[in-house]
Order: sequence, then structure tokens, then C-alpha cells
Amino acid sequence: MSVIAIPFGWIMKLCYLLVKNYGVALVLFTFITKILLFPLTIKQQKSTAKTAKINPKIQELKKKYGNNQEKYNEELTKLYAENDISMTGGCLPMLVNFILLFAMIEIIYAPLTYVTDVNKDKVEKAGGLVSNLMTVSTEIKAGDDDLNTYSEIKTIKGDVYKFITDEDNSKQFKLTGKLSDGDLKEVVGILDENPGLDEYFADEDKVTPNLRTRPQLLIFRILEDGKGDFLDQEIKDTAADFNYEMFGVFLGDYPSWKSKLVLIPILSLVFQLLVTVISQYFTKKNNPGVQMGGAMNILLYVMPLISFWIAFRFPAGIGIYWIAQSIFILIQTIIVNKIYTPEYIDKLNAKDAAKRKKKGKKSFMERALEAQQMQANGGVMPQKKAVEKDEDGEEKKLSKAEIKELQRKRLNEARKRMAEKYGDDYTED
Repeated sequence: MSVIAIPFGWIMKLCYLLVKNYGVALVLFTFITKILLFPLTIKQQKSTAKTAKINPKIQELKKKYGNNQEKYNEELTKLYAENDISMTGGCLPMLVNFILLFAMIEIIYAPLTYVTDVNKDKVEKAGGLVSNLMTVSTEIKAGDDDLNTYSEIKTIKGDVYKFITDEDNSKQFKLTGKLSDGDLKEVVGILDENPGLDEYFADEDKVTPNLRTRPQLLIFRILEDGKGDFLDQEIKDTAADFNYEMFGVFLGDYPSWKSKLVLIPILSLVFQLLVTVISQYFTKKNNPGVQMGGAMNILLYVMPLISFWIAFRFPAGIGIYWIAQSIFILIQTIIVNKIYTPEYIDKLNAKDAAKRKKKGKKSFMERALEAQQMQANGGVMPQKKAVEKDEDGEEKKLSKAEIKELQRKRLNEARKRMAEKYGDDYTED
């Protein structure tokens, strides 16, 4: 996922440098990505218009080949190819939005990595150190009824490291295998120098369970609470200068029913529902004859619920991003349907078809259909006419045997070319 996040992290970094506020940068990022992906929206609009025009023919195919799914799919592919329609065109924008969402989850979880210039090795080390401190502090609290803080163990037993790595006690603390010997010694040294730090990490009211697995978000909280003396100075300076808030809300916090952050999932649900309703309105208005499949209808109304769930399950930053995206999609939907009317889309589709015909290019669906036909014919494209020119240049009709022999020759020629290309041995059939 980090590979996907890197290029989007560059855009997010630019946005943050412009506004110096992570929440506002999220909104700006959403606006920029929507502008960049606008051509894809227009392409989807064109595909929708084309599909609406051939909908009556699709219904005819369903009636004609309803009991023969293979034949129906074959004829449907031909119909789409003839009309230059991609069968997956409508799914692409949704797929892109989910890729963006997963990339943004990574960026919001790790802002120091993707948005700042701080040394990445130091960030990784700081994150690992915070995780190790969390592990040891939690085990100490749960380890013994009488000795459940670092200071108590140190007061009574003296050498904490020796005590928690003792053969009997190590089973009780369950640290074996979780930390290396060197990491454990480093943590013990930090806890020695920072009395009460283990109690801070083990307190779920201060360090919420959701933050426990997100070390970079936890670094911001640790510094805010004045518990970050053990961190590298560059990390402390960078995190202190980094504005990871919006309207006074820490974007690493998770919404809950008991906090004001509950507004985030509610707004996410409302705006996504508005997107669904407006989209449905324009679809029915522009293409009254089109019948949307039950699965598609279910998906459209499930999306708002998914938005609601996402906003609760992830930090507030993700909810802010999802709300901003829904608002921009809503505005984009209205603008596109006002400007790119069915009549205007028809003109654009006609121009595209004329350009492609002039250049002699084939559409994706035409190439897919050819590949399907080649597979069905043993790797040879079927001929539109069973004819061949003689020595005088006159066309003559071929018999079935001659057609079969011609296809055999072409297939052997194709195999020979592939063998030469990859250095394989070739034997003619």
C-alpha cells in the first residue's frame, strides 16, 4: 500500500506546504484529484449515454438468449464492440476512488513519513520505540496484581530488566518473542529515565486503544501531553511544528457516539446519500428507458452506509477526506449533467468515432472481440469472406477444405514467429 501512497503523498505534501493545516490540505488534495480525474468522469458519462442508446437491443438479447448465458455474453460483447462501449467503464471511477481512499488511509496514518522532510529512518525508529514502550508498559500493568507499575517493580525488586526476564516471570509478562534483548534493554532504560511513562502508555483514557497500533499518530499525542522527552530531537521539532488539526480537532482521534466527532460519520452518510439521490435523478431524467440492475441499485444505496462505517472505523482525517470527496462529487455530478447533456454527449461520441475511423484505430472492445474470435478459431482470425485472390488478381471463393488449409498455414506462421521471437524450437504441424 505504501507504493500507492507515495505519489499521492507528494500531492498531499504540496497541499500542506500551501496551507500549513493538515485538515485544509485534505480538502485541497480532494479538489486537485477531482480536477485531475475529471476526464475520467466525462468518459464515464459518454459510456453511460452509449449504453442507454443500445438498452433496447440488450433487452432483446436477454429475451432471445436468456437460457444460453454463453451465447448471450458473446452477442453482448459484439454489441458493445459495435458501439464502442467498455463493459467495465462505469466501474473504473469507483475503483479509482477506492484506490485513493486506501492511499489516503496510509498517508493519514503516517503523516511524518509522507508529508514532512524529517529523516525517514528516524521516523521508523521512533515508531518502533513507541510500539515497544506500549508493549512493555501494557504487559507490566497486566503482569502482577501487586507489582503492576514500573516504579513498584523497581522499588521492590531493584533490577527491573532482570525481574521481567526471569524464567518464571517472563512467562507472566509474555515479553519473550515480542522484543529482542536489545530492544527490551532500551525500553527499560527509557522507563528508568522517565518515571510514570509506563503508566501513561497503559492508561486507555490517555492513549486510546485505536491509537495503540498507530505509532506516528501516537507521537503527536505523546508530545502534546509532554511525555516525549525520549524521542529524537528532529522528530520532536517536526511533530511540534506540524499542524495535524482542523477546527481544533486532532485528526488522529477516532469518532465515537460520546464525542463531538460523531458529526463526521453522520455528515459522511448524509453527503454520500445526497450523491446517490442526485445521481439517480439525473440518470432517470437523461435516460428514462434505462433499467438499472438490482445489484447496481443495491450498491448505490450501500455506499452511504459504507461511508458511515469508514468514518467510524478510521481516524477523523479519513472522515474529513470522505466528506470533502462526497461534496466535490456532488458538485461535479450537477455540473457534468448540466453541461454534458445527452445531446452534447451524442455529438462528442460521434466525433470520437470519426477520429478513430480516420486513424484506423480499433476500440478496446473491438480488440477484445477479435481476441475472443481468435481463441475460438485456434489462434487465427476468422475471415469476413471466404475468398482468396488468384494469380490474375481475381477473387475466388474457397471451399471448406481450402479455408481449413489456409487457417492451418496462418496458424503455423504465427507459431513460427513466436518461436523465433523467444528462441524456441519450431516444428510445423
